[in-house]
Amino acid sequence: MARFTKADVVTKAVQGPLIPVFYHAEIPYARRVLQACYEGGVRLFEFTNRGANAFANFADLQRFVEAEYPDLMLGAGTIYTVEEAERFIEAGADYIVQPIIGAEVAELCHRHDLAWLPGVSTLNEIYQADRLGATFAKLFPAAMLGPNYLKTVRAPLPQVRFMATGGIHPTPDTVAAWMQVGATCVGVDSRMLQTDDPAALTTQVEQLLAAMRPATPA
Repeated sequence: MARFTKADVVTKAVQGPLIPVFYHAEIPYARRVLQACYEGGVRLFEFTNRGANAFANFADLQRFVEAEYPDLMLGAGTIYTVEEAERFIEAGADYIVQPIIGAEVAELCHRHDLAWLPGVSTLNEIYQADRLGATFAKLFPAAMLGPNYLKTVRAPLPQVRFMATGGIHPTPDTVAAWMQVGATCVGVDSRMLQTDDPAALTTQVEQLLAAMRPATPA
């Protein structure tokens, strides 16, 4: 079961707003990427449910995190159904990320005091996610919508916390731009990160977090 509450996830996202969004079929590789990100300052890491071995690999990675990096929060992404959510929560997911808005998944997360991040694009979807108690509204695909879009939709819904994700290039200027328009955190596809070189990945993460933190909302 989850080791952290939704309030813990909010606090950690404010402190370290970069969230790698990651999947890989090979556990040793996944562990190396997670370790390099952690050493760079990442404390929220999303492992997506996108491959045949996604659940088994997530469970392995969660055991690794609990043993080696107990302050890191490992979330399960690409969750569609309440059955998937239940399975990943049982395996220790610290938060649940959806590409859609699933009311039953929302209710399940609330029962466990678990952070729930549903996918949104439109103002109606953002409002619905907020009404259902989203911890963060996952603005997706953020790169296609752009920072100005987030700035605009935040005006009528200033209470909503946002995670911007989807095609965002991991450069200091890009991630800082999302923070400046009110994103609480930014998800970056690990395929855009320097995952083949652990030392370079750690340095890249450090640079991204340095660019994001000055603009992090209180």
